[in-house]
Amino acid sequence: MRIQKLLTKYSILLLVYIALVRFAQPYGLKLYYSIYSNPEMMAETVNTIQSIITAVTFIINLIFVVFILVDSKQKKVVDWLIVVITFFSAETGIALFLIWQIYKELNNKYEAQQKT
Repeated sequence: MRIQKLLTKYSILLLVYIALVRFAQPYGLKLYYSIYSNPEMMAETVNTIQSIITAVTFIINLIFVVFILVDSKQKKVVDWLIVVITFFSAETGIALFLIWQIYKELNNKYEAQQKT
């Protein structure tokens, strides 16, 4: 049951991340290029927009890191490695975190079954 909640939670967060960062960024800049009328000021404004998008990506990655730290019951080396990976690449970190949680859950069930 816990795995199903984690999958739902992180799937929604990942979809929001993809919509904001991977979809809005290129199409927003493309829209800006097509609308902007003063080419001399365009480079400065585009740099500002890209800096804002980078800051938003950084903040979203930090939020994911906090979620993963809260959801990690056992703070092992692998969990910390996943946190670092998530900080730099949210998609990869979330996928690894979910795979690791599923593995731990199945391993715990197997060990409990072997004890009986």
